[in-house]
Amino acid sequence: MTEDLAPKAAAFARELGETLAATLPGAPSVDVQAVAGKNTYIVQPSNPDGSVARVPLFVNGVKLAELSIVLYLDTDRTGTFLKNVRTDCAAYSVLDRQPLFRMDYRADMHPAPIAHWQFHAERGSLTHLLSMAHAHRPKSVDSPHLLSRLHFPVGGERFRPCIEDLIQFVIEECGVDSVKGWGKVVKDGREHWRRIQLRTVVRDLQWEAAEILAREGWTVMPPTGKELTESTTTLRRW
Repeated sequence: MTEDLAPKAAAFARELGETLAATLPGAPSVDVQAVAGKNTYIVQPSNPDGSVARVPLFVNGVKLAELSIVLYLDTDRTGTFLKNVRTDCAAYSVLDRQPLFRMDYRADMHPAPIAHWQFHAERGSLTHLLSMAHAHRPKSVDSPHLLSRLHFPVGGERFRPCIEDLIQFVIEECGVDSVKGWGKVVKDGREHWRRIQLRTVVRDLQWEAAEILAREGWTVMPPTGKELTESTTTLRRW
């Protein structure tokens, strides 16, 4: 197991816990656990006894839903940087315990989009379209009456939504209660996330980055004795 991964995973869990506590009232702490026999850690909210917890979602002080957040961490292809390889987020109603919506990401997802939203709702007009498509292409549209079977792509591995986007969605769009000052916490976290993603893209496309910097007036020289190759796989996958 990679020696430096444990403290990095612990720091990631601590940051996520601080973000949840500063944005959503009643948010539980966040714990990190190693997966036996694998170079992987699981980060998720937990109860004091160590059991898995969900983040309560209140409206005017009344708990109406719960948010499940589970992230799987590993190292990237270089073995140097921490990499989120899977994220499972879902909101559940307290009335029937059924999902309301889900935001998922899996680095090895196939054939569905690597990052996507799924909505557990129905819309007559869309069901009609899917029913017609099912009659024409039954293998592609196998469940025309279930909108939740659709995977809405949201930017792939590099440009997918972050946890801060999900938090702002449930606060501003769904109207759940929030902690005072949550907006700054979300914006700071989102900026941090996007800076990390930018650095990752630059590592993948160093010639592209060098060209843009040179165009802006920078003096950029390639490293000697090292062959630079672009990594475009993550940019081509949906």
